[in-house]
Amino acid sequence: MHAATAKSPSSISWMERLMRRAWGLPTGEGFYCEHPSKGTSARRAPGYHHISERGNTMMMETATWEEANEAVNKRRKYARGQRENVEDFRREHEQRQNLDLRLHNFTMHNLGMKSVAPEGRSDALISVSLGEDIWHILTVDMSLLRLLLLEVLVEFTFIFIGSVSLAMVAAAEGQDLDSDLLSAKLMLSLTTVRISSDAIFGWAERTPSTKPEIAVLAVLGWAHWLLLSVAGAIIVARALRPLQQVAFAPDCAMNDKELSIRMILVRKSVALYDVQVKMMCTVGGNRYHLPLARGLTSYDHMWQVPMTFKHDITAEDSPLHGLDFAKVSSVSISVSATDNAGNPVMAHAMYYNPKAWLTGRPEFQGTFTNGPPYPRVLRGTYADQIRIFRLPNTEASYEGSSATPVWLYNMDNFHVINPLEEKEDESV
Repeated sequence: MHAATAKSPSSISWMERLMRRAWGLPTGEGFYCEHPSKGTSARRAPGYHHISERGNTMMMETATWEEANEAVNKRRKYARGQRENVEDFRREHEQRQNLDLRLHNFTMHNLGMKSVAPEGRSDALISVSLGEDIWHILTVDMSLLRLLLLEVLVEFTFIFIGSVSLAMVAAAEGQDLDSDLLSAKLMLSLTTVRISSDAIFGWAERTPSTKPEIAVLAVLGWAHWLLLSVAGAIIVARALRPLQQVAFAPDCAMNDKELSIRMILVRKSVALYDVQVKMMCTVGGNRYHLPLARGLTSYDHMWQVPMTFKHDITAEDSPLHGLDFAKVSSVSISVSATDNAGNPVMAHAMYYNPKAWLTGRPEFQGTFTNGPPYPRVLRGTYADQIRIFRLPNTEASYEGSSATPVWLYNMDNFHVINPLEEKEDESV
């Protein structure tokens, strides 16, 4: 159902690559042909993973990524009986070309949060406080670019209102309301936003401010201080929001024995503690808990190695035991933890069954028309991802066996699912 790809992981612009190098972020490409302990000087090349007859995961080096693609796709094709040119509007058999680590956030904001809309006497009644709603927009919903543009707009509006107020006060005191007066009051209004007109235009004699003008300047100065305080609070609130530290595979795998969902930590320096994992499924409009295999409910810690969370379908108490695959509408997972800096970590993903009625709806498909396939529940097993370092194209061990790291994980296989053959009886 899901053909593999050995496409190079490099898909960033030269500018982003330059910035990443300047900040010391990883920019390497290819599979390790020399031990990673050599650092950036270790040779890397195009290649792919191959399981030997002894069951060892080997790295097969190729001259180009095209050769790696060809070798991988020879071993992993569509399920037998499926025509590659058949119309597949549900996108069940479409190859996923990249990791698509942002797919779940896109799905949540563009499908999950927009798939339901309130109606009735007044939508405004769904609110506990207007102030809280506005604060939520400023600190959560509004993009950073729009927030900065709003700050600039408010500053210019503040300057304009201040200059008009000062001009009206001067006119009330008998001065002529002309362009010279407006220009002079605009320069004076700039001082209320901490821009000194004297520092810009030089020292010059001017008429001392009257008491009404001093009062207006005091109000404007206080109001601008309040504006800066609110802006600073918004910046702090947005800065304290948890960063995305984990990412789920774009598709999950289900077969006769188990349901599997992969997760990876996106930063090498991050470790997670007290990891709580919850999995659920939707069947016939009802949601059911999917306990983790082996009786697990949580993990004490997680490091950089990708994790695969599994649910045992063969257990008699499993909601999926003996169930027709088409009746499973979706599968979801949530993870909460604390990272090694003491910050909260939260992540969620939902996968949709290509055979369910929802994925056949044009409204659903329209959300993903111009992008990669939606997060799918695919029949199969995840491709092997982790290997112990060995020399390329052989099973020979590295002579410096005491060097670290010992394990390598293939991110080109992070999203790959080896398909199962289609069966007449599609019970899971």
